[in-house]
Amino acid sequence: MVASFGSFIGLITFQAVAKKAVGSVGLNGVVDFSLFSWTNMKSDACMNRIKITKKINRSDEICHSLMLSILALFISNTQAQTLDSQQLATSVDDGFTIAVVGDIIIANPLDHMMSDPGFRAVVELTQGADATTGNFEGNIIDGRKFKGSAGGGFGGEPLVAEWVKQMGFDIVSRPNNHANDFGPGGLVETSSHLDRAGLQYAGYGDSYWAARAARFYSSPGGRVGMVAVSDHNPRAQPARGEWPGTGGIASLRVNRFFMLPEQDWDSLQTLRDSFPNGTGFYARGVNNDTDIAFVGNQFRKAARGVSEPYYHYEMNQQDLTDTLAAVREGKIKSDFITVAIHAHHFLETTGGYRGEGIPEAEHIDTNSSIADYLPEFAHAAIDNGADLFQGTGVHALRGIEIYNNRPVFYGLGEFIRQMDVIGLAGRGDPQRSVGPPDAEFPVKFESIIAINEYEGGKLKEVRIHPVDGRYDETKLARRGIPRIAPPEIAQRILLRLQELSAPLGTDIQIVGNIGVIRP
Repeated sequence: MVASFGSFIGLITFQAVAKKAVGSVGLNGVVDFSLFSWTNMKSDACMNRIKITKKINRSDEICHSLMLSILALFISNTQAQTLDSQQLATSVDDGFTIAVVGDIIIANPLDHMMSDPGFRAVVELTQGADATTGNFEGNIIDGRKFKGSAGGGFGGEPLVAEWVKQMGFDIVSRPNNHANDFGPGGLVETSSHLDRAGLQYAGYGDSYWAARAARFYSSPGGRVGMVAVSDHNPRAQPARGEWPGTGGIASLRVNRFFMLPEQDWDSLQTLRDSFPNGTGFYARGVNNDTDIAFVGNQFRKAARGVSEPYYHYEMNQQDLTDTLAAVREGKIKSDFITVAIHAHHFLETTGGYRGEGIPEAEHIDTNSSIADYLPEFAHAAIDNGADLFQGTGVHALRGIEIYNNRPVFYGLGEFIRQMDVIGLAGRGDPQRSVGPPDAEFPVKFESIIAINEYEGGKLKEVRIHPVDGRYDETKLARRGIPRIAPPEIAQRILLRLQELSAPLGTDIQIVGNIGVIRP
């Protein structure tokens, strides 16, 4: 009797914890009924005891009543799961397509490029999808009137908003490391320009929940939502006590750990012991057999047998919980939802492919390795209703995964890269960005347009169109602007993406100069 009652309480407790963890379900999007099976065994024992004694006393009645309550709860939750699956289903029309690109770093309207056949072909692709999305990296600022708190870096002209909309983009993500280039005033002004153009955006708002909430675009083929996050400031913060909280960008904060092989641990320990207050602000920080805080970073001893250092990340659980809740709510309100993250995090510690014939360098800005928390986040988002996951931040392409029939783009690269000419005037001649000495980065000018097609509520096909931003272009006003890649560059991009995606279980077929994924 006690065991049966305890198992009942355990089931209720488990479900309460699961709901608290991610809104209404666990990270895998399902409720675990393993405890019910155990309880059911106890129920059988209980009922057998009743049959043997032929006497139903008060304890037996309670036991029987509890078992019926558990059965009712099981049936209720099974029905809820069915309803859940219906609400979280992908319900776009057959033939629906969504085009996804990487970072949009745009300085000015691009009408002057429409005479270029390669650029015009790009626009035809972005305009031709039912929905088109990317990461809007930067701000839109009118330099004649702006009186904000920061002079900024990535700032496009006011008509950029209309041009991005005209190019076919319907909804963009805004959380990234350049969102705050012009301070809070820049974020507000950027919103006003995007609102004027009718371009939807996710991941920024005047309050915590406004920043977290999904935003939507209604296409003829279905209503599309987006939730967007980043590990950058200014992050929106919820109210606490008398403090009303603040708006900003939606955050998914992570703690980074420098994972050090066991054979190197003593060297770090010697440095730490030599500077016991060297963690910053004269605070000692952790210092034990497995973890050391030193020079503002967290070091952790890697598992025995690991011979190379790497990075490990742990997500802020409150940020994760609130993000997944926004994904679920957004999916219930739409036919399709995408989740975007902008993150400059890697698994490996050095190097990275920079371009044909260019040796790897210490600079890690083009490393294609995938930070260990990104698959965890992507899978959790999909388990909670996401139909697509779009990662940006790393300046080069990363592998593509198909998880539960949903595409996961871990790194989409940089779609428009007008970094040479972006920003306010009066700061001297614009300069050609080529990277550090002996570490040029033509790979940053190679990206893709991924067009995802759906049928019967499932992913039918992903078509990958290679894009070239012309690293060697000498005229800065035309550099970093996407064109359909010529055959040689297209093949290079596709072969590399094929190689990066194979370890993720994804087979990319190359058909002419287009990559094709058929789940």
